[in-house]
Amino acid sequence: MLTIVKGAIKKAQNRKSFFEIIATLYPSLDWRYKLIERAYNDAKDAFRNLSREGGDRYFEHLRATTLILILYLRVRDYRIIIAAILHDIVEDIPSWTIERVRDIYGDEIALLVQYLTKPKGFSEEETDRIYHSRFLEAPRDFFLIKLSDRLHNVLTLNGCAPDKKQRKVAETIRYYLPYAEKNQILIHELECALKEID
Repeated sequence: MLTIVKGAIKKAQNRKSFFEIIATLYPSLDWRYKLIERAYNDAKDAFRNLSREGGDRYFEHLRATTLILILYLRVRDYRIIIAAILHDIVEDIPSWTIERVRDIYGDEIALLVQYLTKPKGFSEEETDRIYHSRFLEAPRDFFLIKLSDRLHNVLTLNGCAPDKKQRKVAETIRYYLPYAEKNQILIHELECALKEID
């Protein structure tokens, strides 16, 4: 099953192949296709100079999370697709606020992005507490994105420092597996990915 997930991620390694997939959902002149394209451009531009700890361009993570949703979970809703592309933009890019997301993409997408964004202005411990407590009220669409995001994070943990690996594994077991099981989203895939960590 992880082979299928990894295969889905590899199906779109660039813009052209990604939008060939989007074109199977919406014609290229459809406003939803155009809005997905705008989100893709906004995210790529925002994360242009950022890399992940393993050395990959950060944008590759945003695209991979979205591909897990589309190709593996078979999500077709443009709002969920856009929120997946933008899921880290408010948290990591100071020029992007939730109000900016709402002005461009509307209330529903902005709300999903806000659920996906850790609050600012608190200690690290309090930030995590508030963020994870929101899971109790979060809509199922949030979990489609968040668990796809977490699955890709776990699949790429082997490029990270040992302490980060341990922290992310513990966090996944404590916070994410219970919601994966409750919502029946990627539970087996997350369990298999955790077993693959060195």
